[in-house]
Amino acid sequence: MGDAIDRHLDEARQRRASGDVPGAGHALAEAADLARTAGDSRLAYALRHLCDLQREANLLTESHASAGEAVAVLRAAGPSLDLANALRLRALAAEALGFDRAAADWAEAGQLYRALGVAEGVAECEARS
Repeated sequence: MGDAIDRHLDEARQRRASGDVPGAGHALAEAADLARTAGDSRLAYALRHLCDLQREANLLTESHASAGEAVAVLRAAGPSLDLANALRLRALAAEALGFDRAAADWAEAGQLYRALGVAEGVAECEARS
């Protein structure tokens, strides 16, 4: 199953690079489904990138859900840059949907970025929270 996940992730990268956003989204959704079934750690990676595509396509509810699942998966693994990035994506989707939750996600992402020394992330979070 791991090879199939890799194939879908590679396909998503290629499709996105060629401008096929719907195809990239489909490949990422397939990778996420396989990773979820297998309990594979690449689930969060697939979800974060799917979230981006969904947000760009104005599928904000779906984007927020994908980011939320990625946050849950990554939170279980502990503080990381990936968790900060997933929180950022969830905050962007929440903000676009008008959810109050965005402020808490911006604040938490900012704390993680600060602890990791990611100045650009800190600046964005401070500007948005």
